[in-house]
Amino acid sequence: MDAVSLNIFPTAVHIIKTKTWPKYKSYLLDTIKNQQDPAYRPTPGFYTDYDLDQPWLEKIWGEFIEPEMKIFLDQTRTKRVDIWAQEYIDEADHSAHRHQIMGYGCVLYAKFDPKHHTGTTLFRPFLDPNDYTNSNDIFTPEVEEGNILIFPSWMLHMVKPSKSNVPRVVVAFNLAP
Repeated sequence: MDAVSLNIFPTAVHIIKTKTWPKYKSYLLDTIKNQQDPAYRPTPGFYTDYDLDQPWLEKIWGEFIEPEMKIFLDQTRTKRVDIWAQEYIDEADHSAHRHQIMGYGCVLYAKFDPKHHTGTTLFRPFLDPNDYTNSNDIFTPEVEEGNILIFPSWMLHMVKPSKSNVPRVVVAFNLAP
């Protein structure tokens, strides 16, 4: 018998290991720490500047993220459609959710300690008939501070609670064609 196996529905996830993050880290973290407006801290243990002023945007996106991702942006012909910073403190998490129907969701791990934090948990987007134990329904990549995780924006994902009160800071953003 002749047989051919086709891998027709792969789901690519990428990790960019940035080179210049240490140069920008304190600027972003200080900007977040010094934000006194309560609108940025809607619940205890959580900071977000989603749909709010982002004084760090030009420096962090324009000088750091965009140049680090230039090859990916050019090859995928995508551009940033939105961006925001989030800080999770104590047991704060982000429940399972999706973003837009096309493009990429991205996470820069701005302050991340693997002893206390995990990367973004991604959910398998479709059933795998070969995985009858459902043992591979979720995947949490091992990431490091300064890494940028890129995944399809329609993929269900979540942030697990920290294992301690060590803050975790990310910059999340979406890319679209």
